[in-house]
Amino acid sequence: MKILISFFFFTFLVSCGDQNQSNETFSSDQGLSQEHKKEFKKDLIEVTEDIYVGVGYGLANSIMIETENSLVIVDTLGSVERAEELYQDFREISEKPIVAIVYTHNHLDHLGGATVFYNENETEIYAQENIIYNLDNIATTIRPIIFQRSARQFGIPLPEEEIVHQGIGGFLEINDQETLGLVRPTILFDDELTIEIDNLTFVLAHVPGETDDHLYVWIPKKKAVMVGDNFYRSFANLYAIRGTKFRNPMEWVDSLDKIRLLNAEHLVPSHSRPISGKENVEKALTDYRDGIQFVHDQTIRYANKGLTPDEIVQKVKLPKHLAESPYLQPFYGSISSYVRSTFSGYIGWFSGNISDLHPLTVEERAKKLEVMAQRQTKISDEAQNALDNGEYQWALELADMLIALDANNTQAKNIKAAAADQLAKFQLASNDYYFYKTVAGELRNEIDVNPSTPNRVTSEQLQATPMKAIMKSLPVNLNADKSVEITKKYEFRFIDSEEVYTIHIRKGVAQLSKIPDSSAEVKVITDQQTLKEVFAGLKNVAAISLLLANNTIEVEGGKLEFLKFLGLFTD
Repeated sequence: MKILISFFFFTFLVSCGDQNQSNETFSSDQGLSQEHKKEFKKDLIEVTEDIYVGVGYGLANSIMIETENSLVIVDTLGSVERAEELYQDFREISEKPIVAIVYTHNHLDHLGGATVFYNENETEIYAQENIIYNLDNIATTIRPIIFQRSARQFGIPLPEEEIVHQGIGGFLEINDQETLGLVRPTILFDDELTIEIDNLTFVLAHVPGETDDHLYVWIPKKKAVMVGDNFYRSFANLYAIRGTKFRNPMEWVDSLDKIRLLNAEHLVPSHSRPISGKENVEKALTDYRDGIQFVHDQTIRYANKGLTPDEIVQKVKLPKHLAESPYLQPFYGSISSYVRSTFSGYIGWFSGNISDLHPLTVEERAKKLEVMAQRQTKISDEAQNALDNGEYQWALELADMLIALDANNTQAKNIKAAAADQLAKFQLASNDYYFYKTVAGELRNEIDVNPSTPNRVTSEQLQATPMKAIMKSLPVNLNADKSVEITKKYEFRFIDSEEVYTIHIRKGVAQLSKIPDSSAEVKVITDQQTLKEVFAGLKNVAAISLLLANNTIEVEGGKLEFLKFLGLFTD
């Protein structure tokens, strides 16, 4: 029995660990926000006619939709006991039979109360097809370490008085009195499924985000959309510190853009309170997707300049209008961890700094620091001593400290270069050998592999590159500082293709779309190859000016505006 309880405890932690109405802005000196706790006050809210959401009954919400003769439940809370309490409150509203349950995704804080709402003879359970794999693989290879880290992430062992809230909910449904009531889905779909219940249409669509099995429930007649964990009143959880695989931020952004296109009047998340009013919903979703994309794009932009994760964390700060958004406060996870996750997801664990390739152990470093303190030597002297004594890794790490204090410290660079040359001699792996040797040459200014000045592509290579790939490279090259005050749409059409692209520069973010936009202030018409060469830097300002003058590139809205647009993607 102890094993079974432990297993349930673990699977619940794993599933729900992957995850808003006040206008507060988070400040680091206030700790866990008491004001934000009000977001999870127990409440049964009528969102609009026939749609109700139970907030604060568990970590997640549960939603009830009443049709002419039936009820539909979206998400079921995390345990039988919590679901039974809400079930009784739902029954105060309607005694109609529950004919459908929809799981928005695989997290057990949304599925654990299903048995309370489920009737085998009259209830179907709908979910996106990836949910089966995820449910079957929640507790496998890395169970012990995830168990430990999840307990720490949620503060499970802490006394009750130290639990303020869980960022996306008031409390976690884990104790000796809680029972898991999961029922496996009966109907699965891939991309989209339309259901008619008593002449009310429900559209279920796959929108991967926090999980790859996420869906939304769209009820056109009610102008209401249920979005699971793809939106809640906290910055999107791009990484959970208990440990998760990479969550692609731009996949999440694409899903949010699909939801925005619905023009919903009611947004009902599965954590935090609903939002009503078309403008309010659009504002919330736009802020949310822009916050995610900003962190993604600027992380990649700085990574492409050769910065390490530690350096990028210091650079990527939300612009004021996003930092103050009530939907983007870091109540659940920190933006610094999302920067690191994005870097790791694209590039892997290695920062690019050779000192991190084969670092000293904590014990080794501690002993050396203790000796250094006893000697009361300067870092520069200790670095030179380490190099002279064959302690090459220690020399690297000390040289890094000196370079951090003064990026132009020639002595430190020479020490690091010499240590790298020596460490290269001990490498059996060719990758490691060449990395050490190349960086040593760079430190001595003998080699230049600056990522900002890569070998230029040729016109022939560009011809073989799809226009879509070229356009997709633009957002991660946007200079946020230059564009933070700009809101403008640019449409690109081609005389040799039916493709159309719109780029909406919106205060530090470049939203790319393949949907024509008649409201675009600037419209550019040219052939694909010309635009490819301009974007790839094969045309200088004089050449671009000539193309504009002879109408090879036609611009509606001002030729100067096109040149200004190009300037937004430069340093």
